[in-house]
Amino acid sequence: MAIIGEIARGLKDQGFETKQFILQESAIQYCMGWKSCYKTGGCIHDDDVALIVREIFDAQLVIVASPSYWGDVTAQLKTFIDRCTPYCDTNPERKLMAKYTKGVAVAVRAGGSEAENDNLVNTIGHFLGHLNIPLVSSFSVKSIDTIEDLAKRPEVLKEAYNFGNTIAL
Repeated sequence: MAIIGEIARGLKDQGFETKQFILQESAIQYCMGWKSCYKTGGCIHDDDVALIVREIFDAQLVIVASPSYWGDVTAQLKTFIDRCTPYCDTNPERKLMAKYTKGVAVAVRAGGSEAENDNLVNTIGHFLGHLNIPLVSSFSVKSIDTIEDLAKRPEVLKEAYNFGNTIAL
């Protein structure tokens, strides 16, 4: 959260208004896989997903961030991605679509290999692509497992701030 907070602070210093959604604090049910959304253009669930997607589609920029859990995005993010099927370009009945939103991926992992973070960035980019949101940039951090690790590397927070402060749309 500290890394995203610094990116958001950089964006605010550029004049952007920011809003943050924390998926683990949101009401998001699992996709049932019935694909009824392919007939109706909407989801059978009435939870926070539609609200979050509307906010994403109304934004100039969306930042999707995830730590690496076993080499991939978190279960919360994967559940959200699955639930976005009603809004994807594969759904012929979708009713909402991004018009001008751009995307950024943020990946954080405990290990030292960039390849795992590349996988997260690719997953997030693939997801955003299906929402017609181009991935315009990414921010990747390695060797951070705990907040204590981050405290030992203050340069990471400075880099995160500078990243947010220099994103150009």
